[in-house]
Amino acid sequence: MFRNLSNSRVRIYTSILLVVVFSLVTIHKTYAATLSLTSASTKVSLGNVISVKVVVNTDGQSINSAAANIQFPTDLLQVMSINKGSSIFSLWVQDPSFSNTAGTITFTGGVPNPGFNGQGGEIVSIVFKAKGSGNASIVFGDSSVLLNDGLGTNVLVGTKPANIGIGSAAKLEVPAINTASNSLPVMPIITSSSNPNQDTWYNSTTATLSWNIPSDVSSIQTLLSKNQKAVPTVTYDSSVSQRTVNNLADGVLYFQLRYINAIGTGPTATYKVQVDSTPPEKFAVDVLTRDVNNVVTLRAKDVTSGIDYYGIQIDSEPAIKVQKESLINDQFTLPVRNSGNHTLEVIAYDKAGNHTEVYSTYTSPIPVSPTITVYPVKSGNVIDQNCQLASVSCIAEIARNEVVLVKGETKYPLTTINISIQSEGKDAKVYTTKTLADGSYSFQTEPIEVAGSVKVWSQIIFSNNTRGPQSDKVNLNIKDSLLVQTSKSVIYGLPFVIVAIVLIMGLLFTLYYGWHKFFGLKRKLQKEAQGVVNDTHKAISMFKDELNSQLIKLEKIKLDRDLNKKEEKIFKELQNNVDSIEDFIEKKLKKML
Repeated sequence: MFRNLSNSRVRIYTSILLVVVFSLVTIHKTYAATLSLTSASTKVSLGNVISVKVVVNTDGQSINSAAANIQFPTDLLQVMSINKGSSIFSLWVQDPSFSNTAGTITFTGGVPNPGFNGQGGEIVSIVFKAKGSGNASIVFGDSSVLLNDGLGTNVLVGTKPANIGIGSAAKLEVPAINTASNSLPVMPIITSSSNPNQDTWYNSTTATLSWNIPSDVSSIQTLLSKNQKAVPTVTYDSSVSQRTVNNLADGVLYFQLRYINAIGTGPTATYKVQVDSTPPEKFAVDVLTRDVNNVVTLRAKDVTSGIDYYGIQIDSEPAIKVQKESLINDQFTLPVRNSGNHTLEVIAYDKAGNHTEVYSTYTSPIPVSPTITVYPVKSGNVIDQNCQLASVSCIAEIARNEVVLVKGETKYPLTTINISIQSEGKDAKVYTTKTLADGSYSFQTEPIEVAGSVKVWSQIIFSNNTRGPQSDKVNLNIKDSLLVQTSKSVIYGLPFVIVAIVLIMGLLFTLYYGWHKFFGLKRKLQKEAQGVVNDTHKAISMFKDELNSQLIKLEKIKLDRDLNKKEEKIFKELQNNVDSIEDFIEKKLKKML
């Protein structure tokens, strides 16, 4: 019976194991995510800009983070900006950054639980400026998309590049102008292929401006100066519809144009041209240590267009873009790095794209570990008040499938922090959240499904290469509910109960069988003893009768003659012995029965 039960249980467990393994294999095969570079157009004219989006397709799975290294040709394209305002990610381990020198764009971002699941999820949008003619291929380097499974499974199976065709500067279409022959000319409409946006600074010293000539215009007048209200004085005939000006000086220039016909001179049109071909001035970089952070002072100057942003590169890591408007008192808090000496490169960009590089070194302090406190959360998401008031973690026994609240303090506001929960004998399950503006953090776990000893700790994540020390580890004792414990006791103890019952039944059967045999034997012995008693009674009666006959003979002899003393003595002893023997035998037989 027990052998059959054991084999049955083995078959059940084996079947369950095979189903689980098959399910895991099947699920693993369905994991697939792709990263793509998409653009509304695949062509752009030289000097113009084009926007390229980085999108993710999760193929029905929930992801919680992605990292990418994007490469582009520096002779054909120049990154103007990276926008994450419409991103599906709200957490950034590494903010999007770029290097126009190395031709790289990098980022590492994520989204809190339950992650993102969808098609065409925008991560960042990149604005490129076409700086050379040809076919520009923008491709992914080392990249990853991590599944929201607590294990960080990389499910990236493919990437899609973007190919941008860059042609020569196209001649802009200038609207035709129709005028009546009996009126003054209308105001001209001026366009520029080299400086298409009048509010944008350009670092080229050459500008090309175009316009259309109405049929009634006999001549035109133009002027390029720094005076916005100047009157055009340079006259050309009506065949001139474009002008290219070289060696422009830095600053804001105004191109004026007006038409002349038989009636007279028309109104003046003005087109603004902003030129800055000079890099920012050389500047000093001062790095101060403030508490646990390094703070750099950024005070570059550009007299023409002004400073637009800074590129900050620590060691050989990707550069970080810092807008000048985001600085407070011209200072920027450097990302935390491992303690020790670091090289620092700061590149100041003006609004025309010119830049100046400065190098320095600094020493980073040792990162500080976070504090951690764990509170059990009762039904209805209510924190146990006794635990909340305690100065240390409340290590009460927690029922299986309940949740806990993990809280703590750090020295690092708005920084990624990992919460690790590890059951005994298993890999840690890691959750990611963000510290608040005051450096604190709070995270409520999913139900803890495994009973036994569980460790909980936290760790600040500054970058892929820089992690702070771990907090103290909090030990939790996760127990099954009373019903589950009772059920387990019954299930696990059932074979022993069965064995005990069988042994008891066997013992009872043995006792019953022995009792039955014993009393049967006793009855048999009693019956045989009774027969012996009866036979003994008969033998004694016969012996007594024989003695009595001898006594009678002696009595007769005694009548005939007197017995001598010896015979008299024998006679009396025989009488007494017969009575004594009978009493003795009677008593012994009664004891036997």
